[in-house]
Amino acid sequence: MPRHPKSPNRQKKPINPKKRAIQTARKRQSRGRIYLAIIVIAVIAIGVGWYVYSTSQSSSGTPDFAIAAPTGVTIHAGSPVSSRVNITAMNNFGGTVQLSATGSSGLTAAISPTNVTGSGVATLTMSALKNGSYTVTVTGNSGILKHSVSPAVETPIYATLDTTNGTIVVELYRAQTPRTVSNFVDLANQHFYDNLVWHRLSRSPPVIQTGDPYTRYGNTSRSTWGTGGSSQTIPLELDKSLHNSLGYLGMARGPTLDSASSQFYINMANNNDLDYTNGGYTVFGRVLTGMSAANAIWNTPTDAPAYPEQPLNPVYLISVTISPS
Repeated sequence: MPRHPKSPNRQKKPINPKKRAIQTARKRQSRGRIYLAIIVIAVIAIGVGWYVYSTSQSSSGTPDFAIAAPTGVTIHAGSPVSSRVNITAMNNFGGTVQLSATGSSGLTAAISPTNVTGSGVATLTMSALKNGSYTVTVTGNSGILKHSVSPAVETPIYATLDTTNGTIVVELYRAQTPRTVSNFVDLANQHFYDNLVWHRLSRSPPVIQTGDPYTRYGNTSRSTWGTGGSSQTIPLELDKSLHNSLGYLGMARGPTLDSASSQFYINMANNNDLDYTNGGYTVFGRVLTGMSAANAIWNTPTDAPAYPEQPLNPVYLISVTISPS
């Protein structure tokens, strides 16, 4: 039998509204995943591109060199002193750097070797016949490239500490610690240190410490000893050439790095851990003569157990006298 043609008026079965909503949601989720994937790919592409760009920039930068020397050098009149100068190649620099050294009036300076290829080390040697403040300029040339450094070069300042137990003579390193030495000299010239007690005679670490105005004449409350200072605070000044070794002077301070003012100590042993403990302590001088007086102070009986680091009978820093440099 022949099949009956489909009626042109026959209607399709309507789609369930719930099923339509599910299909729509699935389409939206699919599009969301596609958009997210595109965004992730774009972010990765941008990151990789930036890495390649920054790497190529750093590796293809202009070849150059850097020159470095200590910011300050202490020199003694009549005695040559040597210092290290570092030349560092950057961005594949391989040229030869021609070095020269020029001292200010009264300072003789020479550098060796005078030619360094790529990175290297040179020795700067200086001498002066008289005490004073100088500068030296070390210059490096390589083609159109030119760099220089100008360390301060100074002879020490000398101070005489008159104490109950004798005289201590120290040298102060103003080249490496200019703010600290200037502050110490100013306080000494103002007689700030007159008649102060060596209030801390410590065994751990081994130091003797003074400079607290609350200890003047020793007739104040012991509970305040070690808590005072001058009105002016000074920044921490660390120098790689100066360490808390036996006989060296350091600045006491509070928890804040830049809180030193007037209190200072003398190391009675090698306390090199103080170079790093709590951020380090400024070392600004060294005992030249009088360690026997310092030892006598350190061995004074203390007021144990009430104040185990304080002297039972006060021992004094009578005065500090600055000698002309």
